[in-house]
Amino acid sequence: MSTTAQAEQGTSLESQRDLGVKKAKELGFDFKVWNEGGRSSHHENIADRPELNALYVAMKAGQVKHLWVYDQSRLSRNDQVASVFRYECNKQGVTLYTKDGQFDLSSPQDKFLKQLLDAVAEFDNVTRAERTRLGKMNRVRSGSWHGGPPPFGYKLENRKLVVVDEEAKWVKRIFQEIVKGGAATYIKQVLDSNGVSPRRKKGLWTIGSINALLKNTHYSGHYIYTDSKSGQTIEVQCPSIIDQITWNAAQHKRTSEVLRQSQKNATSKHFYLLRDLMFCGHCGRPISGRIIKSRAESSYYCPNKEREWVEKGGSESPWKRGMGCGFARAMNIPQTDKLVWELVTSLHAKSSTLKEEVKNRVLKENGIKIRTDAEIKALQAKIRKLQKDHSKMNETLGNLEANKLLGAVSDLSFAVTLVRIREALGNIEAELANSRLELAGTDESRKWVNWVKEFGDEVETLDVLTDEQKKEYIGGLVKRIDVRYESDNREHELTLTMHLPIVNDGIKVVRDGQQAREYEVTPGTDTVSLVCKKKDGRG
Repeated sequence: MSTTAQAEQGTSLESQRDLGVKKAKELGFDFKVWNEGGRSSHHENIADRPELNALYVAMKAGQVKHLWVYDQSRLSRNDQVASVFRYECNKQGVTLYTKDGQFDLSSPQDKFLKQLLDAVAEFDNVTRAERTRLGKMNRVRSGSWHGGPPPFGYKLENRKLVVVDEEAKWVKRIFQEIVKGGAATYIKQVLDSNGVSPRRKKGLWTIGSINALLKNTHYSGHYIYTDSKSGQTIEVQCPSIIDQITWNAAQHKRTSEVLRQSQKNATSKHFYLLRDLMFCGHCGRPISGRIIKSRAESSYYCPNKEREWVEKGGSESPWKRGMGCGFARAMNIPQTDKLVWELVTSLHAKSSTLKEEVKNRVLKENGIKIRTDAEIKALQAKIRKLQKDHSKMNETLGNLEANKLLGAVSDLSFAVTLVRIREALGNIEAELANSRLELAGTDESRKWVNWVKEFGDEVETLDVLTDEQKKEYIGGLVKRIDVRYESDNREHELTLTMHLPIVNDGIKVVRDGQQAREYEVTPGTDTVSLVCKKKDGRG
């Protein structure tokens, strides 16, 4: 029985066996070898070690009377298993031999000595495991890979992640398709049709493997390693394949897609202006739409009652009014679309924020700054430098812990330096996070300016937009619409949450002179409500 490292050396197991056979011949005994190879170091429970379990069964059956192991740790490295074997050796009258001598466990002196040696072996194993764990964490802090196959798009060189150009171009393509609104099924088709092999070579790409790839933060330049014993997390910097902006956009897109996946899976033959923005204010479900021309039916409704009916037995439990959430009545689609459209265009027309000061004031008021390409490149360079500083500081922390373990650093020096390093790491991580957010905000601000350029100066011509253009326009202003049904008044209350606080915003003059007129935009709120009433109490 040996560790994997000893087994791979090709001498330890053989020498142990030879010494055991030699001892058996000296005593004139027949012998049997129980050899676990390099597997004994991975498990400590008897049930998880087949060879050790077979030996234990043979001892209980009285088939073993003399047992030789190289040293105490070969049988067990924890006190629980060692105690079991000490008890069974004593009960069955088994004499235990090691390279250092023999033990008759019926003798109190030998039994006590064996207990001491078992305790030493367990302590040695725990100390070795702790050194191994700290060594691994030290390597991780310096940017070394923690183990296992690297993610698609990377390979290992000198234990560190390195970009594989041929795979990286497909990683970029995957994220670009997601940002454009592409589905995982389409991405799978593209990858398979171009002969792109997944990291696990067996078979083709799966939807699950694509979704898992999209969650990997490695592609944006970092990942989190968590030590299973201490729970300590380490942020490790690595080469990025995509920029932080693309990563953020893809995550936002994936979240939005998952939120409305049930509606996307359903085939829709009709156009709905507001459905994708609306949510039930009672149960939180996305609002559904129904258009049946033969019955002149056109309504927005909450599908909660349909879902509960199916979940509770379907046709075996006939649906009746009152099932579902508080969204008891549907809304007329043309009436609702008209009210929301008039409200949104009215807000646009009145908003000082959108009409006059979008680029120079609104983005500034919302903490967003328009940056030049040169400024963006400088910010990206700053992030790369912070990543390097983070890796070096982590490596320093690992070296400090190693020196403490070796006794090269006093307890006082270790404690003082540890506080300083952790403080420096915290500062770097905070600055890195702020820089990434700043870079992401730059992209969002550019998107907003592009939207305003397309729609902001066209208030007078909004009514001539196509249905799809109107839908895109409303989506540019409105983040979501929550709908509640008020049964007492038989009416629906719609609460619109806007992307920016443009409701009742205004302009405040700061200084008005002959040379210049200085003023600032006063933000309003980002929510506004309207009521959709039933006509004549019916619809």
